[in-house]
Amino acid sequence: MKRIVLVSILITLVVNVFSQETKNDTIVIANGNNVEVLINNNKVKIVDSFNGLKINVYSVTEDGEFEKNPYYESRYENNIVSKTERRNVTINVPINPTFIKDDSDSEDDKTPKLKFRYFEPIYPTIYYAYSTLAQTNRLVIIPLMSNSFEWGSYFSQFKLYHNKKNTFGLTSALGISNTYNYLNCVLGTHNHPGTNSNNCTYFYYGSDMEEAPDGWGNVMDGRVKKSYLRYWSLRMPISVQLKWRVGNNAMAFSFGPEFEWRFAMKSKVKFEKGGKYTVSDNIAYNPFGVNALAVFSFRDFVIFGRAGLIDLFNRNNSHEHFVPVNLGIGFSF
Repeated sequence: MKRIVLVSILITLVVNVFSQETKNDTIVIANGNNVEVLINNNKVKIVDSFNGLKINVYSVTEDGEFEKNPYYESRYENNIVSKTERRNVTINVPINPTFIKDDSDSEDDKTPKLKFRYFEPIYPTIYYAYSTLAQTNRLVIIPLMSNSFEWGSYFSQFKLYHNKKNTFGLTSALGISNTYNYLNCVLGTHNHPGTNSNNCTYFYYGSDMEEAPDGWGNVMDGRVKKSYLRYWSLRMPISVQLKWRVGNNAMAFSFGPEFEWRFAMKSKVKFEKGGKYTVSDNIAYNPFGVNALAVFSFRDFVIFGRAGLIDLFNRNNSHEHFVPVNLGIGFSF
């Protein structure tokens, strides 16, 4: 009777754990001292015998059948003192383990080989990055303020291909970001008389009033505290992803091109007495860009770097040849 009560309690515990993870139906199959719980593409088999309890968890294959070998196995033996049976049981069943046993592994190996249970993209779900501008015609970085930043999210991620061991594949995603480049100068536009260049975009350092951007007189009415360039971006990367493990920790690296669409670019200033002023919302920038993206992940923590391959500003209307560069951290959920 004690065994039957104990097995019933174990079933209740397992079902409660599973029911919190999924909305799928739970099927309990009892056959004497053997009990099977089918839920969330997993089969939990509990066998109660005189020697103790044996708990195995099996995963479902691509054909809809359950694996022959369990990816989780535990034994709980009885401790008999005099005529009183005492048993302390703690169950911690991994519903979605990172690793499972490799079926190609030999049974004679003392240390079983493990393969990944799933393959997922590692783009950061949410991230924060340092942002700067690098000059393309020479290795010069424009003097930006150290607080230049970008925040964003790869809100939709999907896998295009992966091998059977889930260690190699192709991934893609859709992302959005908001970039703030704080400048030691002012980015503006100016119609140069006697030239064919209308709305020429350039960085102004305040040395020559004749070369000042349009609307600069409004800026001079107050002392400028900050000058910055702000814009939004929609991005779609396509990456080659490699995955490996160090101990029980999953690590991955991906790299590839990233296509970008920029919009709502504005040059603004903040005054010391408060208030903002838009220097220009007619900047000659390239709305479409291509980046080189590299991502490294350790568990859910992500480090990434991004470098633009196409100028940020249109060369027909600007002599400023710069590409955006980012280095950031984030988390992939």
